[in-house]
Amino acid sequence: MVLLKDQLQHNLLHVSAALFFVGCAGWCWLIWNHFASPVLVEPAAAAYTVAAKTDSEVGKSDSFGMSSYERIDHPPAPIADTYLGSGEAPASIVAREWKLFVHPKVADRGNAPVKHAAKVVPNLKPAVHLASLEGAPQSVPAFHVPTEAVPSHVRPPIGEQTALVDFETAPFPYHGMMGDSGRPFLNAGEEGHRGHVSFRGHVFWESETFSDDRVLLHIPPGFDPTLPAVMVVFFHGHGANLARDVRDRQQVPAQITAAGVNAVLVAPQFAVDAADSSAGKFWEPNGFKRFLDEAAVKLARMYGDPRRAAAFAKMPIVIVAYSGGFGPTLSVLDRGGVGSRVRGVVLLDALYAGIDKFADWIADNRTAFFVSSYTPHTARHNVDLEQLLGERSVHFSSELRNSHLQGMVSFLPTGDISHRDFVNRAWVESPIADILARMDNSKFETAGAAPSRPSNALASNRN
Repeated sequence: MVLLKDQLQHNLLHVSAALFFVGCAGWCWLIWNHFASPVLVEPAAAAYTVAAKTDSEVGKSDSFGMSSYERIDHPPAPIADTYLGSGEAPASIVAREWKLFVHPKVADRGNAPVKHAAKVVPNLKPAVHLASLEGAPQSVPAFHVPTEAVPSHVRPPIGEQTALVDFETAPFPYHGMMGDSGRPFLNAGEEGHRGHVSFRGHVFWESETFSDDRVLLHIPPGFDPTLPAVMVVFFHGHGANLARDVRDRQQVPAQITAAGVNAVLVAPQFAVDAADSSAGKFWEPNGFKRFLDEAAVKLARMYGDPRRAAAFAKMPIVIVAYSGGFGPTLSVLDRGGVGSRVRGVVLLDALYAGIDKFADWIADNRTAFFVSSYTPHTARHNVDLEQLLGERSVHFSSELRNSHLQGMVSFLPTGDISHRDFVNRAWVESPIADILARMDNSKFETAGAAPSRPSNALASNRN
C-alpha cells in the first residue's frame, strides 16, 4: 500500500512538471509572436515607402491601388522656355506637332528619326522593366460600373481625400497608333526598349516618359455623392508630374476644395516631364469613357462606399486643360464616348491647335459652356476661333457670368501673365476655383453651404 502511494505521488510529480513546461512554452510563444512580428514587417514597409516616393519609378501600391510621391522642394526651370530657343512662336511649334497626329497625308518622317535615334542613343537602358510588346492588346476592355447604387443608410465618416491611384485605363502605357496618322506611337528603339520620336526628332523612352499609369484623385471635405455633383477632369501641360506640379505647385486639388461646391477631381498623368501632347489610350474610340468608368469605381472606393460607383459614373464633367493638355482634350471631345456628359470646357492658355474642332464642338453643344483664357502667346488662335464661331452664328463674350454658365462662350485675355503660373493665376487667382464657384448653384452646390469666391490664400501657399 505504501509502495502504491509512493508510485502515485511520483507519477503526479511528472505530470505536474510536464504541464508546467507546456504552459511556460505556450506563454513564451505568445510573447515572442506579439513583440517579434512588427520587427519582421518593418523592413518591408520601409522599402515600400522609399519605392513609392521615387519619381523615376512607377510605384505600385496597396490593396486600394494608391501610391504617392514625395514632395519636391526645388521645382525645375520653367518648361515654357524650351519653346523659345528657336525664336519661333510657341503656338506655331505646337500646331505643327499636332498636324502629325491628325493628318495621315503629312510627309511621313517616321523612319528617318527612328534610325537616327537608334544610332545616337544605342546604350540607353530602360529605367524600369518593360513587359514584352508581343501580343499586347490594342485596346482596354470596358470597365464595368454598377448600373444602380445600393442604398446606404450610413454615410462613411471621411474627410478630405487625395491620392495617386493606379489605373488600368490610364492614357499610358500605350501601344497603339498615333490618332488618325496610321503610324505606331512607339516608333523608336527595339524590343524591350521602345520610345516615341517627337516632331523635333527627340526620343522619349516609354520607360521614362510613358509608363506612369497613375491618376490624381481628390475628394474635398463634406463631399456627398447622393447630392448633385460635378467631376472636374484636369489635363496637365508639358513637363509635368502629377505630384510635383498638379498637386503641389498648381494646387489643383486645393482649388477644388476652395470652390466650396460638391465636386471631385480626376487628373491623369500623360507624358512625364516631357514636351509632348500625346493622348495615349484617349486616342481610342470610347477610351475616355472606359477611363471615367474606372474612375467612378476608384472614387467610390476612396470615398469609403463602393456602392456609390454608379453615382460617380453619372456625374456631369467639366474638362480643364492647361497648355499642352489641348491634345487629349481634342481627342476626348471627338471620340471619347461620353457625349453630352461634358458640360463645360475650360482652356487655360491651351488653344494651340485644333481650332476648327473646338469650333465644331461649341456649335454642336449649345447648352455646354466654353471658356478660353489666354496670354499673348495664343492670342492669335483665340481670335481665329472667335471668327469661326461668328461664321456659325455662335454668340461669345469677353466676360464671365456670376452664375448659370451653361450655354456661355467666353474669351478672357489676361495680358502679360506668366504661362507657367497660369493655373494659379489667370483672369483671377485660382481660376479653377472661380469657374466652379460660378456654376449653377442648384446643381453643384455643397449641402448646407453657398458657393463663394475663392480667397487669395491659395496664391500665398503655392511653391
